[in-house]
Amino acid sequence: MRTTLSAGSAVPDMMDMRDALASGQTTPSALVDQAIARAEAVNPRLNFIAWPTFERAREQAAGARSGPLAGIPTLIKDMLPEKGVPASFGSAALRDFIPPDDAPYARAITAAGPISIARSAMPELGLNAVTESPLLGPTRNPWNLDHTPGGSSGGGAAAVAAGVVPVAHASDGLGSIRHGAAPCGLVGLKPSRGRNAGEEAFRSIADLTVNGCVSRTVRDTAAWLEATQTRDPACLPPIPLVTAPVDHRLRIHAYSRVMRTGELPDASVQRVFGEAVALLGRLGHRVTDAALPFAGGAAMDLLGTITEGMFCRRLGMLSQAIGIEVKVDELEHRSVTLIAAGEAVSDERFAAAWTAMEGVVAAYLDRLEEIDIWMTPTLSTEIPRIGVFGPDIAWGDQKDPLIDYAGYCWIDNFAGTPSISLPMGFSDNGLPVGIQFATRPGGEALLLALAYQLEAAIEWQRHVPPVWVGDL
Repeated sequence: MRTTLSAGSAVPDMMDMRDALASGQTTPSALVDQAIARAEAVNPRLNFIAWPTFERAREQAAGARSGPLAGIPTLIKDMLPEKGVPASFGSAALRDFIPPDDAPYARAITAAGPISIARSAMPELGLNAVTESPLLGPTRNPWNLDHTPGGSSGGGAAAVAAGVVPVAHASDGLGSIRHGAAPCGLVGLKPSRGRNAGEEAFRSIADLTVNGCVSRTVRDTAAWLEATQTRDPACLPPIPLVTAPVDHRLRIHAYSRVMRTGELPDASVQRVFGEAVALLGRLGHRVTDAALPFAGGAAMDLLGTITEGMFCRRLGMLSQAIGIEVKVDELEHRSVTLIAAGEAVSDERFAAAWTAMEGVVAAYLDRLEEIDIWMTPTLSTEIPRIGVFGPDIAWGDQKDPLIDYAGYCWIDNFAGTPSISLPMGFSDNGLPVGIQFATRPGGEALLLALAYQLEAAIEWQRHVPPVWVGDL
């Protein structure tokens, strides 16, 4: 079930709020109070709040605020440290961690001016494509409460989809911005490696995680990116605010098969993918079917080895960085079994996997030099129900199904390329289906321009879920 707004009606987005602030029609305090009221009204049903910061938000809204997004209510994901505010990373093992300082990207958000009313829920340590943890329990999707809002940015995605705030911070290590946006019918842009303020030093294939946002409209995502990107001259040249659709024909390679097995995605996903291909053709773009530029099964084996080996090795680094021991006996069953799998990966095998992955990345980047856009589904099936990838399931039992479900997005994290998930349709059961578009490093402006064109054709922002508080 989905609701479509009547002709002429509209849901205010972040840019509408910014215009209302500039014209004096509203104030930051009014916007923040409205967002808090919406959060309190719907959080008991969705469970997207990890830690409320209502009073801090009210204090910030009452004071002076600068930046291009000043006064806009938002959420911060619970893995981005903010000084003096709990940052549990979705884990009971870190429920008492209070960061002594802001993370660099948190400072970039502050400089841009939005006001966070809460820290959004996430799975333990950001290691799942659903938002379920023993610390908070499951976060639910406003399109259907029996289903997940995705992950690991699912808390913020659920809040934006339900109309609590127009935009929310998100982060992406193997697809998490896109894995949250697609199940909730949102726009989710993963920026290029090194694009953001605070990420200037990111150069290595191992620098997988970037920050960004989820939103209902392309222009909100474009404005967030423009406001939080780095201006360091040694990094990618800053992109201007993108405001218009693409005006030329694009060369697009379309690939929809599940990478590990070569099978087709489920029927609803394949239908929406085909509809998107047809729409792109009507818009004048040249879309051709394409084979993977690398061996899919072998690449997914490398991904599994790296995921296991990396989590096992980086857990100690996290403990050292924050000064708190992450005790294994306080982690969920899924994480414990993932650690065990990582401990079985020898240093030699781990290093060899990274070396082989460099070849996979090179082949992908070579393909992007030949085309403008690489197009895939964001996820291979309809959004799963709560519990399918839950924290009580052993990693070995969910590894292959999870990789098959969420296994289109990871390559852009390794390659450092930008990628955007767009809400291109609905499953036969009325759940959102996202389609992903990627391009060469530094190409966010092209992705946003294409997104504007598709948004104008589909008007996805006119659809709101059954659980909706945007009118309160």
